This record gives sequence, C-alpha cells and structure tokens, in this order.
Amino acid sequence: MSDEFSFLFAFYGLLLGLAVTEIVAGFSRAYDERAARPLGVIAPLFAILLFLDLITFWVGAWEWRALNTVEFAHAVAAAVVALLYYFAATQVFPKEGDVDALTSHILQHRRPVVFCVIVSNVIALIPTLASAIEGRAPVMELAVWIAVNLLYYAALILAATARSHRLIIATLVLLITYISVATLVLG
Repeated sequence: MSDEFSFLFAFYGLLLGLAVTEIVAGFSRAYDERAARPLGVIAPLFAILLFLDLITFWVGAWEWRALNTVEFAHAVAAAVVALLYYFAATQVFPKEGDVDALTSHILQHRRPVVFCVIVSNVIALIPTLASAIEGRAPVMELAVWIAVNLLYYAALILAATARSHRLIIATLVLLITYISVATLVLG
C-alpha cells in the first residue's frame, strides 16, 4: 500500500468487515435455530438496519481518499467507529446456546445497539463540522446533512425506546427506507 488512504482503509475496512461478518453469522445462527426459537421480525430488521448503516460508513470512507497523512487520531477514530459497530453487531442476535427468544433478546439489547450507531455517526460528523467551520464545506449542504442525520437519530432513539412492537417494526422499516433513500439521493 503506497498511499495513506489505502493504508488506513485496509485497517478500517477489516474492522467494518468483522462487524458485517458478525451480523451474517448471528443471522445464520438464528436461522439454524428457527425451529426452537422463531426468528420474529424485530431482530432481522435491526440486523438489516445495522448492515445498511455499516455499508454507508464503508462507502463514506471514500471521502477520506485525499488523506495526506495517517495520524494517530485518524487511526483511533477509525478503530472506535468500527469497533462500536462490531459491538453493536454482536448484540443483535443471541449467542450460540442462549435460550432467549430473538425478539426478547433484541428488545433487551437494542439500546446499546442504537447508542453505538449514534456515537459512530457523531464521530463521523466531526470532520464535516471541522470543514464547515474552516469554510471548506458549503453551509447549505452542511445544514441539509445535519437535518437528515438528526431525523435519523430521532427515529433511532424511538426504535430504542418504544414499547409497542408495531411501533418498533414501523420505525425500523422507516429507518431502513430512510437510510436507503437518503444514501441514494444525497450520495
């Protein structure tokens, strides 16, 4: 790897890849145990949402391609973001041998999952805010980006705190649609 972006991205991509692998492995375990423990809807929807959010981070890393140097702070930020996602991914589905129903498991673990997603997103917001403060990012573009993210965070918090299963499912479907459309439209 001859350039700074490739060097940092190899590390970041590996860690994000571990999180994606954990989501797939968790779903695979849950699918294998579906006769004893029904899949339900909420845990798979959380897994899909987390997967899509992870993909936005992986694609978003392309913005770093102009990186001139790899500094310790860059590596720590990349590691923290990716490891928060890995932790969140480990919480979506029960571990092998757990007897919790999938729905009760994710309802008990959804707050840490959402917390990790929000903290990762806020960390990723820091370079954009710094660019705006330095006058390198258009203010209107930044305002739209912040509004989109605040709506996303509000819906995430609703998914983490709602008591009604229907409301949680509707919020997760809305979030999956929202992140898909926002990513396609806003890039």
